[in-house]
Amino acid sequence: MIYECLNEKIYTEKLENGLQVVIIPKKGGIKKYAAYATHFGSINYKFKTDNENEAITVPDGVAHFLEHKLFEQEDGVNALDKLTKMGANPNAYTSFNHTSYLFECTEDFEDVLKALIHFVQNPYLTEENVEKEKGIIGQEIQMYDDDPHWQLFFGLLNSLYGGHAITKDIAGTIESIAEITPETLYACYNTFYDPSNMILCVCGDVDVNETMEIIKAETKAQKVFSEIDRFYGDEDENIKTKKTEKKMDVSIPMFMIGFKDLSNAAKLKAGMPEEINETIKYDVSMQILLELITGESTKLFEDLYNEGLITKGLAGEFSSEEDYAFSAISGETKNVDEVVGRINSRINEMKTNGLDKEEFERTKKMLYGRFVRGFEDVSTIANMFVNDFFRGVNASKYTDVYKTIDLEYVENVLRNHFDFEKQALSVIMP
Repeated sequence: MIYECLNEKIYTEKLENGLQVVIIPKKGGIKKYAAYATHFGSINYKFKTDNENEAITVPDGVAHFLEHKLFEQEDGVNALDKLTKMGANPNAYTSFNHTSYLFECTEDFEDVLKALIHFVQNPYLTEENVEKEKGIIGQEIQMYDDDPHWQLFFGLLNSLYGGHAITKDIAGTIESIAEITPETLYACYNTFYDPSNMILCVCGDVDVNETMEIIKAETKAQKVFSEIDRFYGDEDENIKTKKTEKKMDVSIPMFMIGFKDLSNAAKLKAGMPEEINETIKYDVSMQILLELITGESTKLFEDLYNEGLITKGLAGEFSSEEDYAFSAISGETKNVDEVVGRINSRINEMKTNGLDKEEFERTKKMLYGRFVRGFEDVSTIANMFVNDFFRGVNASKYTDVYKTIDLEYVENVLRNHFDFEKQALSVIMP
């Protein structure tokens, strides 16, 4: 299937083994980028396959642990080092809902792509190398424990959610990774690294047909599981607590407020429309609203900055997946209560008086321009398609939504999302 998007051609094909392939050719570009990802993240701690009678529960941090171990190959060569010597810039990451292995290069793209596919498809896990990795990941966990931004974020999640797996740290804990065995890792690999649970996205000046043939020749032919049942924990619409506070080594207090939203699954149960474009429209609406609240061109930012209440900009983001959704607004200030109160007053004002039409149109155009500029970077494009694929969203539809979304729709999202009964606050104090 071919999508025309911003004068770009996007080629998609679902292979016989179930693997989703997306190729975005960028003629004349120097950099080439590929991301090979699986729908397996930190929240997938409990699952059931067609071959199992009962659900399997694994220790926290397994997806991240497996990401680390796939680079270690049976021949003793680390795949990260191998791809680097080939002239590529490789990396990997684990998020809440997926794990991605990626590289960027300017030369020998085909050989690097083959090497990427090979190491992701051939895990080598032993008692010895798994035990060795526990010490390495343990140091990484301690680093996150000392990171105030990471603790601020998870402080908010633990305020918004009571029983959902999103509150589990992506890397796990020292105690949880101690329980990980090669058998655990192989069980997760065999379940989630099936081609039908994965996507391979390529972006750059590549030949579409040749690249597709390489992918078909190198990827696994089998499709093992037709369905994976995922369990995320017990959660309702209410927040767990209004405020979480922690003291750390920071010079200025940090804050993050968030609003808990209905997940896509919950919206569907409530009878709300759940078409792909509806998901994108909600996302775009939240981008517009957060910019209208926190943007540096707003009167709120100007007033807070001139009064010395903030020295940096406010940051706003919205996260929406199948089983959770929330917004977050963060910043640094010596007077958390005052700044949070002013942000809430701004939100109340918008809900009461509605949005200014000119400001709405200007913000929408600005965000659309930012989206278009993102298509100049091969990694931004590929990662967007990977992220949205696992959310059940076709990223090529964003352009249509930006052009057609209207004031009335966004104001409806404003009234529904920013419910102060669903608001929580996380604070890091010096």
